[in-house]
Formats: sequence, C-alpha cells, structure tokens
Amino acid sequence: MKNSTELCLINVFIDSNYKNSLLNHLSQINNVHIKPKSGGQLKVNVENTDPLTESIKKLRYDFNILCRKLNIDESAFSELNISKNDRTLLKVNDTEELIDKISDDVNSFNNRIIELEKYIDNAKIKLEDKTTLESCYKFLDKFHLNRFSLTYFDQLKFKVFTIFSKNLENLKSLFKVTEFPNFYRTERIANERIAFFIIYPKDKEDDFKEKIDIIHAKEIHILKKYLAYNKINFIRIEKEISKINKTLWKYKKELEEMKEKYLLKFATMHENVQNIENYIWAENQFEYFSLSQLLLKFYCSLNKKNEIEKDLNENFNDKIVIESINIPKTLIVKDIQLKEKVEKEKSYDKNKISKDLRSETPKIMKNNRFFKPFEIITKMYGVPSYSEIDPTPFIAITFPLLFGLMFGDIGHGLCLVIAGLIGGILFRNRKKNVAAISWVIFYCGWGAIFAGFLYGEFFGQHSLFGTHIEPLLENPLNNITTLLKFVIIVGLIHINLGWFLQFLNYWRNNKKYLSITDSLFKILFLTGGSFLILSWGFDINSWLIYPYPILLPLIPGLLLLVSKPIGKTLSISYLKEKSYSSLLGEGSMETFETFLSVLSNMSSYLRLLALALAHIALMISVQAIIGLMQGDFIIIEILKIGGLIFGNVIIILFEGLLAFVNTIRLHFYEFFFKFYQGNGFEFVDFNLDEKFSKIKFNIKSETDAISEEIEKEINLSKENIDRAITYISSKYLQS
Repeated sequence: MKNSTELCLINVFIDSNYKNSLLNHLSQINNVHIKPKSGGQLKVNVENTDPLTESIKKLRYDFNILCRKLNIDESAFSELNISKNDRTLLKVNDTEELIDKISDDVNSFNNRIIELEKYIDNAKIKLEDKTTLESCYKFLDKFHLNRFSLTYFDQLKFKVFTIFSKNLENLKSLFKVTEFPNFYRTERIANERIAFFIIYPKDKEDDFKEKIDIIHAKEIHILKKYLAYNKINFIRIEKEISKINKTLWKYKKELEEMKEKYLLKFATMHENVQNIENYIWAENQFEYFSLSQLLLKFYCSLNKKNEIEKDLNENFNDKIVIESINIPKTLIVKDIQLKEKVEKEKSYDKNKISKDLRSETPKIMKNNRFFKPFEIITKMYGVPSYSEIDPTPFIAITFPLLFGLMFGDIGHGLCLVIAGLIGGILFRNRKKNVAAISWVIFYCGWGAIFAGFLYGEFFGQHSLFGTHIEPLLENPLNNITTLLKFVIIVGLIHINLGWFLQFLNYWRNNKKYLSITDSLFKILFLTGGSFLILSWGFDINSWLIYPYPILLPLIPGLLLLVSKPIGKTLSISYLKEKSYSSLLGEGSMETFETFLSVLSNMSSYLRLLALALAHIALMISVQAIIGLMQGDFIIIEILKIGGLIFGNVIIILFEGLLAFVNTIRLHFYEFFFKFYQGNGFEFVDFNLDEKFSKIKFNIKSETDAISEEIEKEINLSKENIDRAITYISSKYLQS
C-alpha cells in the first residue's frame, strides 16, 4: 500500500481559456498543493502590485472596516450552518468581475453604516442642545420667565448662556457691577456646564461681546414658541426631546440589528474574500508554455495520483496534458524535465540535473488525534522537511513526562487536566492554536499526575483524601541523590532518542555510513560515559583497572574521531572528495564538540530535579504561611481556605509556566538539535471554502481573431441580404 504522506509532482498543460475552470476543479479535490513559481512555501497573500492585487487588498481593507464597525469576529461565522441548496451561487467570467461584485456589496453596507453614524451623531448633537435648552429653561422658570415678562426689557438686554464650570471665576471677574453695569445669576446644569442669564444696558453691547467671547460662552436663544404668557411651555420641549430620542433609537437599532440580520451575508463576504485571495495567488502560479497553453505544477498524495489524473482527463479531455513524477522520501529524486517518469529512468543526464526535488516538496503532517495538538510545539521550532521524520509523535510522549517531572503533584495535575479540557472544548471551532495549547496542557496535567504518584504529592500533602500516598520513586526532598540519578537516566534516554532519530534520517537519505559512524557512535559514547559515572562515580583509579570501564566511552569516542578518514578509504561518495587531513580535523572537532555538548546537555536535565524541588518548597511555604493563622473564629477558617486556594493558583500559574517553558527548552536545544532541521513547509490544500456560497467561472469563448473577422463578414452579408429581401418585398409584392 502506498504511503499516504508520500507525494508526487504533477505538471498540467492546459488551454488558457480553461485556467479558471481548472483552479475551480482543483479546489474541489482537497488534496492539491500548488507549487509556487519560486519553489518556496505556499503564501496566500500576493505581494505583487498589479491592479488586481491592489483591488483585493482594498476589498480586504474595506471588509475589515465593516467587521470592525459592527464588532464582528470571525468566530461568529464558524457557528453558522447552512444547507448546500441554500448557498449563494456566483456566476462570473473572471476574478475581476467577482471582486467587483463583492466590493459593491461591501461598499453598500459601509456607506449605509457611514450614513447611520452621521445621523446618530447629528441626533446626539440635537439631543444635547435640546437637553441643555431644557435645563436652562428650568433654571429660568425659577425666576418666572414667560412671554409677558420679556416686554419689560426696553432699554435692557436679557440673554442666556452656558459655559464650562472652569470659567466661572472668569465670569465673576469680568462682570463686576462696578466695572460693567449688569445683573446675572448662575446654576450648574451638568457636571462641567453652568447656565447663567444676564441683564445689561443695550448701549453696552460692544463691551458685552468682548467680555463674553473671553469665557467662550454659548448663547441659548429665548424662543417665543417655548413661552406661554404665564409660564414656560415644557411640554413642547419634552415632545421635541422625545422625537429626537426616537429618531436616535431608530438609527442605533438599525445599526445594532445589521450584524444579526445580515450575519450570513457577512459570512459569505468573508468566505469570498478569502477565496479570492487564494484564487489570485493560484492564478499567478501559472506559467506560459505557449501562446495558448499554460503550465501549472502541483503536489498531491501518491495514493491519490491516479484518481486525480483520471478525474482531470475526464473533465477536460483534449484540453489538458498531464505529466507526473513520484517523489519517494527515501530516494534522491532529481528534476529532469518531467518528460519521462522517474521510475523509468536508469541514469541521469548531468546537464539536466538540478537540485533534489525533495527540498522543494511540502510535508504532510499526518498525526492521530492524540498527537495532533503537539504539532504546534513542533511548528514553533519549524516544519519538518519532506524527507525528515516528524518528531510530533515522540514529543507527544516526552513533553508531558518531562513537564510532569518538574511539576509532580496529583492535585495540580488534575487542575491542569480540567483547565485543558475546558479550553480544548470551548475553542475547538474558533481559535485552533488556543485549542491545541489547551490540549497540550491537558496531557501535561496527566504527566503531572503520573509524577505526583512518583513523588507522593497531592497539593503539597502526602495523603490523598485521608489515605497516605506511598511514593513510587522517592520524594525529592528525602533523597536527592536517588532523584539525581533518575534525572540523569531520563536525560540519557531523551538525548539518545534524538540521536536515534538522526540515525533514521541518515538512513532514509541513503547516508547509511553516517548513520552508524555519527549517530550510533554518539549513542554508544553517551551511554558508555553515563554508565561509567553512575557505576564507578568519579574515581579515576577505578576506571583504569579491570574490567577497564574507561573503554566504554573511549572506544566510541576514538571511532568517532577516525570514522570520516575511514569512510574516504571505503570510497563513501560524500567523503571521498575531501582530503584525509581535513576529514581528521573535522572528526577531531566533532568529537570534542560532542564531548562538550554531552556535558552541557546532561547538566540541562538537572532542571528537572531543581524545579521539582522548587515546586515542593513553594507548597511547603504556602502551608507554613497558612499555619501562622491561629484561632477558632470562622473568619480565620475562611482566610485559611482563601489563602490555600490563592497560594495554589499562584503556584499553578507561575511554576506551571516556568515548567512549560523549560520543557520547551529541553526539547528545542537538547532534543531537536540532535536530529531536526525544521526547514520545510507544510502541505496546504488549495481549496475554496464553499460553506456559504459557490463560485462558478464561465468558460471563455475560444474564437480567434480570424474567426471573429469571418463571423463579422458573415453577419454583415446576412444583414445586406435581409435588407434586399425587405426592399424587393415591399416594392413588388405590394403592387
């Protein structure tokens, strides 16, 4: 059975008129990774500056503004469901027409929102003015203002103003009676606003304007429509305020309901914008093969190759030519024109050979449900290359275990399990990365529970619901030496696992000699050295007597030193072009670096013991602080419970984060560094989302310039004949 993660490269030569149809068809397959012209990683966002790209950038910008104004998050779209029959069908000739259609919809909504915002702002200003006017009239009502009272002012002026509260002192200093004859009264009508009326002589109008401008006062006009002969007509003012409030409420409601009413429409727009971005990128990956033919390269799973080729041939018939080449992970495949299948090639023409195709081939990261969340940890370092082993299944086991050894507590582990489970369920359909990290925390919680049984710890206690926990290993505080040996063995296994994976990578890349002389010798060197220290300690004299344990690391070290010169003697292809002296120098440096790296790597695993001790010490500190609270009062008991909860939460957050970061470090620097490059890129399906809509491109006419001219001549001749028939019929048949 073919490996589902092995790929093949397919070249498709197609009539240029069927370009859109081909892309549309490939998007339905969901097993196609379009190869960029540059040979690099798939990038959805186009970086060109052509008009089409600028149009989609503007469309994306306008749509983002629309979502921001309506406070729409992408997660709201994922919760919508619609049947296939209810999807919107978009029939267009090309991407330009599609962009224009979506842009018209987006601009229509944006324009309406701008209108509503403008209406709301105007209504708010009017409402503020009317509210201020009402407050001022209530202030004037205390002085019995009415339409009749205004008739008393013949030689005097009566005006009403509002000012900011901070200008009150300026008002008092400007309108001193000794300097300017007047009479005024003030009243606070809002937190920062003061209303006042003032009476002054008409012949002092110019002086008054100069003073009133200094304090930036706003005049409130006394309108007769609000005054009766004996009182102020507050009913009319209230009706006007009510009318403005209703208008304001109507505009606000329309704006608020727009999100709910048209959410499906916005989801369709969002889907189409993403589809257009993907589509334009894919369009730019076509290469001109001839005047009428285009070339597109894409990868697909090896076990789907025949099915895809058959499907394309059936749908495009004579409009398409397909060539393919299989790319095994364990065989160097050269790019040699793709005119003949690589399986039939007996040798390669050196003039046609370019780089190994595997270096440009994407990686399918195919892991089961248990391992899948740990892909986020792997990708933080880098995506594995096509021929590299994916380390995700290995770190799915080692990551929780190493975390647990630093955070060993049954109770705290249960808290992490619950928190991870809640996060994984809540964010499963919205934020994939958050959901993945939640599941990683969930599994780390189980690692902490496992280590909790090793140490005999439950929230810092040595009993579980009243039952004493018998530690499977040893409490770190009771026997540090035992735990020290244990973490050294853990480090030995972890590092050797990394070199074993390096062994497998060398082997599958046809570097079998290096897999033995590099990876295997390093495993023997580290294992022999660790066994030497654990069994004989640092007593050098005991190393040199029978059974001569010094030979355990010494022999692999010497073999590591001379393996490359020996490889040249054995005519190993990737070593024979170098001189013996350079190979011996490389071997010496590599042996020395291996010795130093082994010392530093093994010492790094001491952090397992250090953080385990820190975790227990923090719990002891919390319990000691709680123990200082003495008394039989209920408030003391409440404080004790609150203190325990708070202390445990802080330890889980702070020390849990510290353990998580150090677990990542142990994997990145002590584990990945041994075998993992992480310089690949992930297989990304080219597909157009069709949850809310379906795009259908019309096939362009295939008529050429000559055919068009002939058709014009035929149409012209037909028109002349029709005229002649009409003329003859009208002239002779009537007579």
